Amino acid sequence: MRDKNLMFAIIGCFAISIAFVLVIIWEIKKSIDNDERVQQMSKKANDVEVADNRDFSIYETLVGDDLREMILIPEGIFSRGSDSGGFDEKPMQEIYLHAFYVDKYEVSVEAYNKYRKVAKYVEPSVPFFQGDSEVMKIPSHAVVGVSWHDAVNYCTWAGKRLLTEAEWEKAARGTHGLKFPWGNKLLPKRANLAGTGDGHAYMSPVGSYPMGRSVYGVYDMAGNVSEWVDDFYDQFYYKSAPMMNPTGPENRKNRVFRGGSWDARSVDIRTAKRFAASPGRKDGILGFRCGRSKNPK
Repeated sequence: MRDKNLMFAIIGCFAISIAFVLVIIWEIKKSIDNDERVQQMSKKANDVEVADNRDFSIYETLVGDDLREMILIPEGIFSRGSDSGGFDEKPMQEIYLHAFYVDKYEVSVEAYNKYRKVAKYVEPSVPFFQGDSEVMKIPSHAVVGVSWHDAVNYCTWAGKRLLTEAEWEKAARGTHGLKFPWGNKLLPKRANLAGTGDGHAYMSPVGSYPMGRSVYGVYDMAGNVSEWVDDFYDQFYYKSAPMMNPTGPENRKNRVFRGGSWDARSVDIRTAKRFAASPGRKDGILGFRCGRSKNPK
């Protein structure tokens, strides 16, 4: 009888052990299944276009002499350049800038025509435009076919100036060195770049991509049209530039333009990307926006 009870006890313990192992296996399987679901949800979340609910009301605005809205970029430091981009973007480092205002939108054909009418100024032109040149005359579109000198003349007339290269970059990428104005990942419907997937084969009306605004609420800092800035271009300038309010090198041949355009690849609409051209160049990809010091001297 004792042997029989011992046998039942052993069988019972064995059964309990088997059940315990099965429970562990089941829990492990549930955990694996849960991890897979979480990973699938994360992947889907990364693929979903998240609505832009950033609040830009904290930034002070004013209306310039040309009756166009400007946004205040606060004083302070920001990360300029890139250690993983072109050699002329290195080194990435912190730069201090005084506060300044920047046009919320690129200068449009309509705004530029008002200036031309008052100043009796020459019409924009390009030597060659690959599409229908009539697109350059649509009032809501960003103006192109303007030289650096044309841009300076407009900004001066409007009581403004061209941005420095450093100011342009801070307005585009914020204080933390974002790769694109909206973040570090290329996303759809954020910018007008090469191709028609963004809805435009050439330049588009200014402000067409609200999801692509910079952290300050500035539109079209990537794509649409490239933008003249004030600085001369020097490929090695970042290595010796001052850390406070840099204004570019002295007496070089070319001027800087930034931001990529409707004809640019994704790599060329990065906020750190630098371009240069003769100040007399007029092109179907080149426009501008103006800036203004908060406390002009």
